[in-house]
Amino acid sequence: MNTSLSSKNGWIVLALLLALVSAGWGIFTRHEAHAALEENSRLEAQIQVETVHPLAESKVPDLVLPGQLQAWTETPIYAHTSGYLKRWLVDIGQPVKQGQLIAEISTPEIDQQEIQAQADLDTAQANARLASLTAQRYRDLLPTHTVSPQDVDNKQYDAAAKEAAVASAKANLERLHQLDVYKRIEAPVAGIITARNVDVGTMIDSGSSNGRAQELFHLAATHKLRAYVSVPESEAGLLHEGLTVHFDLSGKAAKSWTAVLTQTAHAVDPSSHTQLVELQLDNPQGQLLPGSYIEAHFPQAARHGVVSVPSNALIFRAQGTQVAVVDGQQKVHLAKVQIGRDMGSQLEILEGLTTAEAIVVSPPDSLTEGQPVVPHIHGQTAGKKP
Repeated sequence: MNTSLSSKNGWIVLALLLALVSAGWGIFTRHEAHAALEENSRLEAQIQVETVHPLAESKVPDLVLPGQLQAWTETPIYAHTSGYLKRWLVDIGQPVKQGQLIAEISTPEIDQQEIQAQADLDTAQANARLASLTAQRYRDLLPTHTVSPQDVDNKQYDAAAKEAAVASAKANLERLHQLDVYKRIEAPVAGIITARNVDVGTMIDSGSSNGRAQELFHLAATHKLRAYVSVPESEAGLLHEGLTVHFDLSGKAAKSWTAVLTQTAHAVDPSSHTQLVELQLDNPQGQLLPGSYIEAHFPQAARHGVVSVPSNALIFRAQGTQVAVVDGQQKVHLAKVQIGRDMGSQLEILEGLTTAEAIVVSPPDSLTEGQPVVPHIHGQTAGKKP
């Protein structure tokens, strides 16, 4: 009887122990699950960010600016006399030498004026000879008192006036002869004819009769070319005369040419805040054409202490331009920076960063000072220059 009761009590105690163990295990597992849930919630509350390290500038990309080639000399050719175009001897695209005849003008009105001027000169010379003989005769008669001194003076001054008329007639005839020279249109410099605006029979007006002068030809000297490029004010101070500049030509990207920076304007355009610089280059084969669009590559030197960061790392707020730096405790520090040059996908930072710091790319708008984050290295492109 006692043995049966003792056995029964043992089973009861064992059952109670099992119940207590089961209850304790349940409480423990629920506590662990709750702690894990709290940790997951805390981790999920932290912002996941991508970070990169700023790059030290060992090689700075060239400063690429647009420009346009211009001929060394651009010469519009006008007529110095009026008439009709008799013939032209060169057309567009043809090279000419200095002094080469390129057209002739027919001037029937001037030809008639020359005939009249010659006749006027002959008349003036005849009148001058007669006045000179008459004055001499009066001087010879003066000792005989058959003429008065006043008569002698009149004849002498009349002869002088007739000589002046001869000089005037000669000058007028020479002027018309000079217009004969202008019948021949000659190239003022060697170059290429880029435009011909007249044809045979075209009426030519030199503009001497209040008419509108017409450009006959356009001549470009292309043995040497120049290009003018507007450089931003912030970059102009880094350029100097004698700098070698490479440039690409639109439509011929496979080949590059070289020019020399010969002079600068030494003044900043207040409307565009740029400084004009001139590039010069030889073009003996005529491969480059004036008017062509170019992209000039100005070499830039790296500066000590300057780093570059992705352009999407900047934060623009009321406090100024900032970047988000992740410290050793994985907390955010908003650092104010000074921006230098814009190089497309990269920005130059002059002050405020070092290469040892990890910065956030594409920072969310909600990012604040001291906020904990979970950093991840920015893919395979972290730390590489574009």
